[in-house]
Formats: sequence, C-alpha cells, structure tokens
Amino acid sequence: MLQISEKLNSEYLFQKNIILNKKILDRISRIDTLVFDIDGVLIDVRNSYREAIGQTVQFYFRELLHFPGSQNLINPEEIEYFKMAGGFNNDWDLTSAVVLFYLLKARKNNLRDIDMLRSVKPDIRKFTTEMLPSGGGLAKVIDLIEKDRNIKAEILVLWNRNLITKIFQEIYAGEEYCYELYGFYPSLLKVEGLIKQERIIIDENKKNFLQNFSLGILTGRNEKEAKIALERLGWSNIISKEKIFTADDGAEKPHPQGLKKIAHSSKTKLGIYVGDIWDDMITVKNFNKEVEKTKFLSAIVLTEGIKLQDNMVKYYLNEGVDLLAQDVNQVLEWLERMKIESYKGRKGGVDDFEREKG
Repeated sequence: MLQISEKLNSEYLFQKNIILNKKILDRISRIDTLVFDIDGVLIDVRNSYREAIGQTVQFYFRELLHFPGSQNLINPEEIEYFKMAGGFNNDWDLTSAVVLFYLLKARKNNLRDIDMLRSVKPDIRKFTTEMLPSGGGLAKVIDLIEKDRNIKAEILVLWNRNLITKIFQEIYAGEEYCYELYGFYPSLLKVEGLIKQERIIIDENKKNFLQNFSLGILTGRNEKEAKIALERLGWSNIISKEKIFTADDGAEKPHPQGLKKIAHSSKTKLGIYVGDIWDDMITVKNFNKEVEKTKFLSAIVLTEGIKLQDNMVKYYLNEGVDLLAQDVNQVLEWLERMKIESYKGRKGGVDDFEREKG
C-alpha cells in the first residue's frame, strides 16, 4: 500500500471521506462564496460526457476511417490520464487529442487496424505522463505532430476537428437535444443522447445551507449545456447570470478570468471553488497569484472516493490542494459542521478528525 509521507501527514488532517490542509482551518468561518464546477461535481457525467469521448473515437476510426477491429481505443481510466495532464477541461478538445494520438501511432507504425493500434507502444498513460508537457492540452498534441514535417500532412488530412466535435455532440445530445444545444439536427447518428444518462450528485437538502453563501458556477460547458444542468438541479433561480461563467464567456480554465468575474460580482473576500480535475485546482492557484484582496481555496472531489493508496490522492496532496473529498456533499457537510462549531466558539474541529494513514 502506498504510504502518505510524514510531511503530508503533518500538513493534512485525514478522515474517511475528506482530507484537508491544516492551514485553512482558522479561515473556514470567513468563507462567503461557493463556486462550483458542474461536471463531476454537481452532476455525474461518467455515463454521458466521458462515455461520449470513447464512442466518438470509436465511430471516427471505424465508420469514417474504416479501421477494422473491436477493442475500445480509450477507457474511463485513460480519460483520467488526459484530465490529469492538464489543459483538457474541454471534452471536445480531449476527444480530438485522442484521435490525433492514434493517427500518429497509425502513421508511424503503418497500421490501419484498431486492435493493433491499441497494442503498439506508447500507450495513453505513457503518452500523457511522459510525452506531454503539464497543462499543454490539445495545442501541445498538435505541436508534437507538427514537429515531424515528414508525417504532418498525412496525419492532419485525416484529422477533422470540427467533424469530431459534431460526432461528439450528436452522441451526447441525441435527436432530442441536439438542435436545442448546438443549433443543428443530427445527421450522422440518430440515437438517444447520453445526456439522459446523467444523474444529480448534490443532495437537494443542501439548498437551505447554500443560502448562507454567494453562489457561482464556473464550468467548461457552453451556456446552453449549463442552462439545462441548472434547470435539472433546480438552481435556475438561485444563481444570477453574472455569477455563471461558461465556455462561451471567454478564456477557459485554468485561466482565472471566470473566477475573477464571479468574485467581482459576489464581492468575495474568501471563497472556495469545488472542482474535480487538475485544471480546477490550477485555476484557483492562478487566481490567488493575480488577485491580492480576494482569495479562493481549492476543493477537489474524487468521483471514485478517497483511497490513500491511490496515486491521484498523493498527487493532489503534493500539489497543495486545500481540500479533497469523496463528493460535493462531503464538502458541504464539512463546511456546515465547521460553521456551527465556529458559532459555538470552538477553534476549528481538529479534534473531530481521526488520522487515517495509508
């Protein structure tokens, strides 16, 4: 079992479903703003967006490029490797990057078979952890292709980024929502959209507690996708438009522009941003570097739960995340408990945490 280092043990408090940095304990009662990502935080998208990535890649290679084979070219664990590499908050970009990765392997190994592509090195883990610079995103994958002029043209002629996005949108939205979300009717696939597979994570009973804070949304969804999500959550009337920042509003995460806009609208002094991937944590770090009077704490939720032997947990702790939790409900329950304890005059709830070492 992976051991959490003594240094991390001294800096963090551990409980079964939540880990937090000791440095934030005396600041909890001053939090006035909660900002949420949507995907993976408020809504479980493992069977929608994440599934759409895999289905889009398969469709592109099998139906458009006519590569034979039956193996899936990317699975959920490998999608997470891209997310952890940084710069892949946008799932359309991530999908295009996966296609480029396999086109590169196909050209270098003279292959036109999905099963062979899957087996030949490098695999996705090696590619994302060793060959891509941290935070580079799709732009860095394109750079890798363009560096080799001998194969650049042959690869890029097979790579249609707009078509990849269109396939993704049709798979995700389906016949029912495609026009509403993206302004066109599906022509390549006539299917029920994976959007219907999404489920709400946040407990509706938390709504009363949320009224103690100014609320914001910072998401990689576009405006229409975010609107549908907020309607499903029943949040349409509790968050004003100026406190919602989507992919249509400007620079995407990890650029701090969205957090700055929300903080300004909310008159934030101390906020917490709840996300689920590397880009979300780095957004907070970038904000705190650029803004002096307002600060944000970073909270990351791990969909599969907290396992101290998991390298992802160790990674976030080494990066100095303020809070790790199993899900958004654990974050809110902890905030509520700390608020109550501060009202009672207690110092911060350290005694309530049991150390749990890997």
